[in-house]
Amino acid sequence: MFVKLAIPRPIEKLFDYAYDESTLGAIEVGDLVRVPFGRGSLNAVVLERSTEPPALPTGIKLKAVAARLDPDFKMPFEILNLCRFASEYYQYPIGEAFFAALPPKLETLLASRKKKESVFDHSRILKLTEKQNEVFQQFIQKRKEQADSVFLLEGITGSGKTEVYIEAARKILAEGKSVLILVPEIALTAQLKDRFEAGLHRSVALFHSALSDGLRQVQWRQARAGEIQVVIGARSAIFAPLQNLGLIVVDEEHDPTYKQEERFRYQARDLALYRAKQAKIPVILGSATPSMETLLRVREGRAVHLELKERFSRKPLPQIHLVSLTEEPLVGEGTLKTPIAESVARVMQQTLDRDEQILVFLNRRGFSQFILCQSCGWVKKCDRCSISMTFYQKRNELKCHVCGLRARLPSECENCHGNELFGMGSGTESLEEDLKLILNGAKILRLDRDQITSQKRLEETLLDFRELKANILIGTQMLVKGHDFPRVTCVVVLSTDALLKWPDFRASERAIQTLIQVSGRAGRADLAGNVYLQGYDLEHPVIKIINGEAPLETFIEEELAQRKMLFYPPFSRFVRFRVEDEDEQKAKNFVNRLGGEARRFVGPDFEERVMGPSEALLFRAQNRYRFDLYFKSPSTDLLYKLSRRLKALSVEAQVDLIIDVDPYQS
Repeated sequence: MFVKLAIPRPIEKLFDYAYDESTLGAIEVGDLVRVPFGRGSLNAVVLERSTEPPALPTGIKLKAVAARLDPDFKMPFEILNLCRFASEYYQYPIGEAFFAALPPKLETLLASRKKKESVFDHSRILKLTEKQNEVFQQFIQKRKEQADSVFLLEGITGSGKTEVYIEAARKILAEGKSVLILVPEIALTAQLKDRFEAGLHRSVALFHSALSDGLRQVQWRQARAGEIQVVIGARSAIFAPLQNLGLIVVDEEHDPTYKQEERFRYQARDLALYRAKQAKIPVILGSATPSMETLLRVREGRAVHLELKERFSRKPLPQIHLVSLTEEPLVGEGTLKTPIAESVARVMQQTLDRDEQILVFLNRRGFSQFILCQSCGWVKKCDRCSISMTFYQKRNELKCHVCGLRARLPSECENCHGNELFGMGSGTESLEEDLKLILNGAKILRLDRDQITSQKRLEETLLDFRELKANILIGTQMLVKGHDFPRVTCVVVLSTDALLKWPDFRASERAIQTLIQVSGRAGRADLAGNVYLQGYDLEHPVIKIINGEAPLETFIEEELAQRKMLFYPPFSRFVRFRVEDEDEQKAKNFVNRLGGEARRFVGPDFEERVMGPSEALLFRAQNRYRFDLYFKSPSTDLLYKLSRRLKALSVEAQVDLIIDVDPYQS
């Protein structure tokens, strides 16, 4: 017998092997096998089988499959199909796409510690509000009319979207089907697991990369065997092999972290839509700030719009306060690293005095953003990247946030040899020190990637804050993600301007989403909430929307109209071709060649949609120079054809080409 295999290597083609059915048994499509490859051996996925030998060049002998792996790891047809689609759409080697969907170390069955069985209080019955029930009934009715309906559940922060998810899941489970819930961050999985288990009175499995290898193996096999009916997970859970899937929920569907930014650059929300369509089941996209892509689906009649316009607690949304740093005096001006208005410090102290909690959002890590020589203006940059190094005072070192390079703090300027070196700009580390200086009784926790070094540390930090062991939580984007802290009544955004100036066509959309989401952390229970947006440019259109001075609907209409006129998503398939090489001139010459080839290939009708080439926003990273070429494709088919053409040229020229379909980062 003969098989075609997908190999986990950056190679586009399938590989032919022979196998002895009398020794290995009947190998089927989806099975995992161990095969010799090069000088070693590796695992592979069977994609085709045949009794006819493949045509081989003269003198080439077909290698044989060495072993068949545990049949419990066989990939279901649904996941095979999903990986095939993802590999083609995101232009990623097919073998590596399959193994991104599988648990690790498949050649060895790993042990997993037995977990305690959860005990459920069956007397607790979820009761929906009138509005929630109205939305749920709309879901039921539309699902009867069209089994694979797409729903946008748009609910303001704190409106109780999770309760609707639970009720929908209960309905699906009663029909003997399974449910998949995606969340944007691993941090949210444990919190949501508790709520779903309490609401459904059954165990819920977590799927994400922070689990132990053994547990990931066990749960993959259990899901494939139908022993798990409910999975909550982050991005990679879209590949969970649930049997008889009946519903997919994508919570916070707008969140950019659903897009994988390295290696296999897939978008989990979009794969959820594809998987649901293939399985002919409904998908619920939930958000307080829906993406433009989802809003366009609603406007074009491809999604059903469900709305929750009031909070579950029936309390009003938090009040927004604008604090101009050009008009208001600063606390201890010249003594603090972080600019904090006196009025904001006063409100924070009053909040602490009432035994309430505060969230402070600052989307910058470290103690100082860069080290500057005040004599000559020299800035300490990374030796391998075109970016300044961030100073960390506690470790007394500099760190590059791109490649991770660490360096000692220099004793003198490398340019003029002067010693007037100063840290400029603030980050979460310096903010923590500043708040301890100006606030009495401040007990502070930090939520950023420097402080949160493991899943356990993350869960402990969130639990400590929820249990009131601290009264201030400061952090970066990790703060924005759907956390529910009942005692938080004050949210402070310290550098609002930084959200508005990013050079990206999605900048305004993202700023609105971030500000609405972080504001929604305040006043979610019985206590009223207040949000303080501190910055220098508070006349920006986005701020007017957040403050209620301009309607969000008008912004959405204008944004969609502008993107349509300029052929930006969601009115095109956007792809970035990034050329990287250690030789700057080689990379530049090749990307210029690609630019010319792209314009010739797409022809006069679409050549204006080719943008660039240009230097990447981060021009040098890890000693590699980067140039970008973008294409706003009118169709998936043209995107595929151009991608294959440019990829073939890069292989021929032996220059690295990274293809990123639907990129979210510049």
